[in-house]
Amino acid sequence: MARQLDILALEPFYGGGRRNMLETLIHYSRHRWTLLKLPPRRIERRLTAAAHWFAEQLTRHWVGRVDVLFTSEALNLADLYRLMPQLLKKPSVVYFHSNQLPHPTVESDNPLDMANLNTAAAATEIWFNSLYHLRDFLSRASAFVARHPELSSRSPMPDLTGKAHLMRPPVDFTPIQETLMQGEVPRQKRMIFVDTRDANVKLLNTALATVARRGEKFELVTVGPVEDLSPDLPRTTLPEIDEWAHVKAMLSSGLFISTKDGCPSDYRAIRACAAGCWPIVPGAGVYPEIIPPKIHAATMHDGSASGLSSKIQDAWHLDPPSGYEDELADTLTQFDPMITCKAMDERLEQLAGITATARARE
Repeated sequence: MARQLDILALEPFYGGGRRNMLETLIHYSRHRWTLLKLPPRRIERRLTAAAHWFAEQLTRHWVGRVDVLFTSEALNLADLYRLMPQLLKKPSVVYFHSNQLPHPTVESDNPLDMANLNTAAAATEIWFNSLYHLRDFLSRASAFVARHPELSSRSPMPDLTGKAHLMRPPVDFTPIQETLMQGEVPRQKRMIFVDTRDANVKLLNTALATVARRGEKFELVTVGPVEDLSPDLPRTTLPEIDEWAHVKAMLSSGLFISTKDGCPSDYRAIRACAAGCWPIVPGAGVYPEIIPPKIHAATMHDGSASGLSSKIQDAWHLDPPSGYEDELADTLTQFDPMITCKAMDERLEQLAGITATARARE
């Protein structure tokens, strides 16, 4: 029987999908986890300073053992290793929730452009939350390396490609099940659940204003910043950390709308689909992976206000395509925490075993 590992998790940006993923993973994992975290403020500051803060905390207070180091891309792992070289003896996994590498078309340089590349190169393995994100990262990294002759002469790309793995994030559906066990939640067809964090709010405002001008009645339930959301839109705003309120709202809502451009992962969209919301999402980013193929045409907008407003009205006035439920069930299974966390546990055990064997041979 595989032994129980001691895993040190460092999360410099503990909020939203990162928090949800880590909480779920730690809850379902068979291993022992120690989590050190910082609040989700200013990713550029985290990339610059988080390694120093964690190194100081570990130097002063850490007395436990470590079998595997687990962190996200919001930490500069190369900096952490310089400050705590003893951690180099342990296998490390970096989970990429997003990435800060410049788009392949960008020509100018930013001081932080190298942070994610250095982290990926320093890690034993790099895990990605979607196939779209994995491919996007490698594309950006390849373009960045090609633009810098000092890197392309000794390209890290073969090594990065070899250590990159798709590991879908666990999404806990228990709150949905437990809420339903307390009694049926009446669904309101024209209630719309919207996550505004990192969304194209201008697009959302324009599309919903168009729908309203056409005489359609609706009400929004929003999670995330609302400063840029039109005050003319009727809405209820929920706190971002109240996941149970989100679930109840999803069970009450008829639609889930996303206007997130190039989104690498969207656990709220996955949970909303599990709660019975009809999704209306971009036809790019992660969404083609998490929406059943049979309803792609009916649910995916083209990023224009007219396209989004049309999809919203179609959802209210047209019958949905039949026979997509089995595809949805298959999609949701990919995020089942019992399955995803077991896969992560097993891979962490393999990495720890490989490292221990290599050290024994030295």
